[in-house]
Amino acid sequence: MKTKKSVLILFTCTLFQICLAQQIENYTKGEIEIKVASFGYENPLTVGKVAEDGNIHFTWPEINLDTIENSDMYMTSIQEMAGGSFCKDPDALFSNENAKLVKVDYIDVHKYGQRVGTIIPSTQKDQKHRKDQLGTTLYWVFSDSETSANTTCVEKTEWEGAYSFDKITTYDLQFSKGWNLVSTTLEEMEEWDNGTEKGSLPKIIKIKSVDKIPDSIHWYLNYWANDELLEKEQQLMMLKPIAKEKYENWLPKKLGNFRRTSYEIGKELERLPTTNNINMIFEKGQKTIELTIVDCAADKKTANMFTLMEDMASRDWRDKTETGYKSAAKIDDTRVMTEFNEKETKTTLNYNANDRFLVGAEAIGSTPEELWEYLKTLQLEVLLED
Repeated sequence: MKTKKSVLILFTCTLFQICLAQQIENYTKGEIEIKVASFGYENPLTVGKVAEDGNIHFTWPEINLDTIENSDMYMTSIQEMAGGSFCKDPDALFSNENAKLVKVDYIDVHKYGQRVGTIIPSTQKDQKHRKDQLGTTLYWVFSDSETSANTTCVEKTEWEGAYSFDKITTYDLQFSKGWNLVSTTLEEMEEWDNGTEKGSLPKIIKIKSVDKIPDSIHWYLNYWANDELLEKEQQLMMLKPIAKEKYENWLPKKLGNFRRTSYEIGKELERLPTTNNINMIFEKGQKTIELTIVDCAADKKTANMFTLMEDMASRDWRDKTETGYKSAAKIDDTRVMTEFNEKETKTTLNYNANDRFLVGAEAIGSTPEELWEYLKTLQLEVLLED
């Protein structure tokens, strides 16, 4: 999709913005992109950035909805936006009911091409916006033409012996062609008490178009990414993969007292997109060890698998299974994921090594402790020598 961008920066007075910059307080995440997935999850639309100082800059692109072919883009109508079939207001007023609308509920932030959090505008300070608390939040709507709605939706809400009231939601929407800003305000709660329980429910909600961001709005960053692991992924992406010849020169003939019986360089592995790996089989009588070493350099998905392993093995845990156990623990300064089948004496160990390798070993006839003693003899650092 080709788009022409019209810059709306929050430092200036433009459409539905205020003159002062919107800012995330106590911000420490560096410059990150702002994207929305409402037009397609595979290729989210870039609509701005958060600067290093936490100031929010929006760059809202011009869009032709007819040229977007994403199957997961959800277009709606002004009627659906204003209560839909659940709203039975006989005095409802609509104009241009054929207008195509796309609602943007979530403003996501991306770092290194990954979704790492969301920005939530709310009058409720220092928290995610809660719909069961008084306050205002905002969302954006893209419209392909001018349209409007003015309606009041009344919903009878009752629970015998506890409460009976009308929940009232009013809509006052005036959309221009392009991007529009909408505020949702919970103005009143209905308190109830049946003698044994008590609580509160939303009673009066007002949803309306606004031409600027209210001064009372705070910007809350819900950030869930591990920046250390993100940086590690980027470092892996910059590395040059190990050449086939290096694997061939490195190949160990034995693993402890197990003899290598076969190997394959560049094996196609399940759930791993790279063939930059080596797979080896070692045997001693009826006992076997299958060992796979994956180089996570220069491949985004494989680098992500490396950091996923780092995260999964980062804390100690142990779960009992029907045949043995699964666990994560530190063994000789290495975080290792273990699965042990006691009935069959079958062990699987997975871990990261040398800041770039995924190592997976499956042994028949060896305990986790025995298998680890064999794996300790691997000299993976030789693969990294110039």
